[in-house]
Amino acid sequence: MNLSKKITMSLLASSLLLLSNGVYADWKLNNEASSLNFVSIKKNTIGEVHRFKQLAGTINAKGEFNTSISLASVDTKVAIRDERMNSMLFDTAAFPKAEISGNTVNPFKAPNAGEAKTESVKLQLAINGKKIELETKLRVVGLGKQGLLVTTIEPLLLDAAALGYGEGLDKLRDIAQLPSISTVVPVTLNLVFDQQ
Repeated sequence: MNLSKKITMSLLASSLLLLSNGVYADWKLNNEASSLNFVSIKKNTIGEVHRFKQLAGTINAKGEFNTSISLASVDTKVAIRDERMNSMLFDTAAFPKAEISGNTVNPFKAPNAGEAKTESVKLQLAINGKKIELETKLRVVGLGKQGLLVTTIEPLLLDAAALGYGEGLDKLRDIAQLPSISTVVPVTLNLVFDQQ
């Protein structure tokens, strides 16, 4: 092999190595290592933390992301309440999933292991047949083995009534004989993405 071919092969091998190390990688959400929590407030003073157990999602090298939430996987730690939320609030037969999508405002560069970055993002939440636009800041931390940890710096505050859940909340309040359930719902994300 002549010198020119050796140099070309070396450059090609180096390019492939860079690609395999994630320069243009996509990342896939690790459901077992991730959590999406929300808080309900009843009787004006009692807050309870709930979560969704089934999440899926991706981030690509451009900073475009999509996360899918199985609403039927809601976990309030009370089985009958989970059933009621599925049937009376989320209507999972008609709307089984919520989707969060968007992209980083600035060009996305994955942080190195142990490095943390703040990313300003524009989000679109599709839920209950509605779509709303959100803006927030997320912390992105580089993990070992080329993974990413994405967390909310501040909770997202969602208005359940604006999302069409006012009537469902009224049903839940009545059946549980509560004086009130707040329509303001704080949501936090703690998502781990593995490099593909």
